[in-house]
Amino acid sequence: AILVDLAGPKIRLGDIPDEGTVLQRGRNIILVTNSDPYHQNSGQNASGDSLPVNLLHFPDRMEPGQIVLIDDGNLSLIVEKQEPNRLICKVLVGGQVTSHKGVNFPRLPLDIPGFTEKDADDLQVAIDVEADYVALSFVRSPQDIHLLQSALADRSALIPLIAKIERPEALTCLDEILDAADGVMVARGDLALEMSPEEVPLLQKQIIAQANRMGKPVITATQMLESMTRNSSPTRAEASDVANAVLDGTDAVMLSAETSMGNFPFEAVQVMDRIIRQAEKEMFRKSQNLLSPKGVVRSTPEAVCEAAVSLATSVGAQAIVVFTESGHTAKLLARHRPTVPIIALTPSPIVTRQLALVWGIVSYVFPQIDDTDERINAAQDHLKTLGLLHEGRLMVIVTGERLGHAFGTNIIKAHLVV
Repeated sequence: AILVDLAGPKIRLGDIPDEGTVLQRGRNIILVTNSDPYHQNSGQNASGDSLPVNLLHFPDRMEPGQIVLIDDGNLSLIVEKQEPNRLICKVLVGGQVTSHKGVNFPRLPLDIPGFTEKDADDLQVAIDVEADYVALSFVRSPQDIHLLQSALADRSALIPLIAKIERPEALTCLDEILDAADGVMVARGDLALEMSPEEVPLLQKQIIAQANRMGKPVITATQMLESMTRNSSPTRAEASDVANAVLDGTDAVMLSAETSMGNFPFEAVQVMDRIIRQAEKEMFRKSQNLLSPKGVVRSTPEAVCEAAVSLATSVGAQAIVVFTESGHTAKLLARHRPTVPIIALTPSPIVTRQLALVWGIVSYVFPQIDDTDERINAAQDHLKTLGLLHEGRLMVIVTGERLGHAFGTNIIKAHLVV
């Protein structure tokens, strides 16, 4: 599956001379906005003791003592005074700074659009390349997701949306964001800058648990194997980090710098794969369905999927085979975290790719067959050919009498492979 990550309202420094500039501890530095006359006259470049920031104005609630983080927190400033379109700051932690590094104002709400002009341009690129998912950065509320959905509708495009959780405002309306989006990403880098590093582990668990309860895919990202940008093996802490994300219930773990600019991209993927497989063995050994949603079942497909997982466990099925057009029924099965593979058969290549993101699912393009018995027998023969099913074993079938209709999933069958 291909995911296009939109930048969202990321605050960055403007242009700085190629060699960059060094911020020394204790030095005063002025942050200036796009609206500052000095900034405009200098061609939006850093000059003297000033650094440009790509904002039209600084937040009104900015007060002396506010911390400002630059370059993923490698440099930090403290605000001493606010003037129109300017912040007078003192350097707390200095270092080299270059153009377009990120700027964060921890815990400070920002009154800036959640979907930018650049996002609109990049969204068209995502549509043109037929991306399977689009992720929106710095989501603060479901309204940000609705803006992106409207932009997709205006372009007659249907692409599932992933909300990146990296702002404190998002945590206050997580249920609403999960309801609006098709999935979420625990974007731990900026989340740690906006909150604090010690809060992130528990926030990660809470976000994953809530996504599991609502049946939405969740990705855990940022610095999972960061040391492998330079080294051929991870630290023990990194291995534990990946394993714990799996045990928390994440659908996917993501590599960033490790594969985009690291020296050992292939090895990083191999290591992560081995850690995931080992962690999943522990999940299966305990055979616990702690992630299964509890409470009122809201639809026939949900009840059917819950029963199918229970049946597959009881009879020792080799796999759960689900026929799906949109992928929805396969996702309903995945939320129960069954101990057997979910094999999703769909006529849509797009849905096949999208399901690659979801926990425990392997998906194949399969023609739509109207007759239920013919459909099951054809699937059996196809999966035997692929080596996924063996004679004498049971598979649990999840399908419907009327494929392609809402609430059409209404059949469970324990089928002996012959």
